[in-house]
Amino acid sequence: MRSPYPDTGLLFSVFGLLVFGWVMIYSSSAFFAENRYHDQFFFLKKQLLWSVIGTGAFLLAANIPFTFWQSHIKPMYFATLGFLALVLLVGPKISGARRWIHLPGLTFQPSEAAKIMLVFLVADYMDRRQSRLKDFKRGLLPLLLLAGAMLGLILFEPDLGTPVLMASVLFTLLLLGGARWKHFFLLGLSSLPVIVVAIMKVRYRLERLFAYMDPWGDAKGKGYQLIQSLIAMGSGGFFGKGFGNSRLKISNLPECHTDFIFSVLGEELGLLGTLFCAGLFLFLCMRSLRIAKKAPDAFSRLVAAGIGLTIGFQALINMGVASGLFPTKGMPLPFISFGGSSLLITLFSVGLLANVSRRAPAAPEKGR
Repeated sequence: MRSPYPDTGLLFSVFGLLVFGWVMIYSSSAFFAENRYHDQFFFLKKQLLWSVIGTGAFLLAANIPFTFWQSHIKPMYFATLGFLALVLLVGPKISGARRWIHLPGLTFQPSEAAKIMLVFLVADYMDRRQSRLKDFKRGLLPLLLLAGAMLGLILFEPDLGTPVLMASVLFTLLLLGGARWKHFFLLGLSSLPVIVVAIMKVRYRLERLFAYMDPWGDAKGKGYQLIQSLIAMGSGGFFGKGFGNSRLKISNLPECHTDFIFSVLGEELGLLGTLFCAGLFLFLCMRSLRIAKKAPDAFSRLVAAGIGLTIGFQALINMGVASGLFPTKGMPLPFISFGGSSLLITLFSVGLLANVSRRAPAAPEKGR
């Protein structure tokens, strides 16, 4: 017998992260929003609106049969490629990159949709061609070419962080699905020159790498953001300065309500707050893997695992950048950072997880 309700642990963690996000977006953006838009709630109201739209996407994904998604993999894949190509042609250039498509009343980032499309693609391919995965030419190579087309278009935006995130999810899913280790060793060696060229060819990436290794060497330039982030997190101590009491968010810390919101969280809520936030993400990822383990079929099992890995890896990268563990990369913290496209796709993804959890066999009643 199947449970009619989604996994309660999943819903708890998602709601907790959403509320946490609303609180931190208001705290980190109120001063800037008041000065720029004369409304301290400007970004919070936008995030709340996207939360409502995202809840609709969650309910849609939670109730549409999984057979629909698997039967429409090809048109969804080519539509994703089309949008990724379109953004390179007509997308506005912002901070040297073309990543957004502007529609009436809506700004959409196709690379966000590509994350979930990659999970669908890998899950469907592995479900249909499981027996061929150990054969590189007939099994693994076609999938790598299909995925590589999406990653390549995103790389040209230019955006290196998202392809690295997607490739990490792809390789992990393939390993979980039974692909050979030696193939990944060879792929890792062959991909190193590509990563080196991608960093060397774009000047700001090379500058970010040097700033990561020695941010104080260019404290007023490329190392400025990382230094301010480290100061913010370090000054918070164990308990933090208190909600709304961050000083660096006022003028010193750029992107404090988007990519570096975790730094404000650390300053205001301290180590305790950052551990609580990280714990919610860990709990969400563990529930995702638990849902995947109980999934009724291979396709939904791989989708559930892929979603959990995508959210977990992205959160890890964002928190690692804010803490100085990874080079600076503009990547939002799921549920927490301000951003419509990211929140919409993330809630849609979690809706798929809820769908899988509802289709899992319910636990037998006691006494039976």
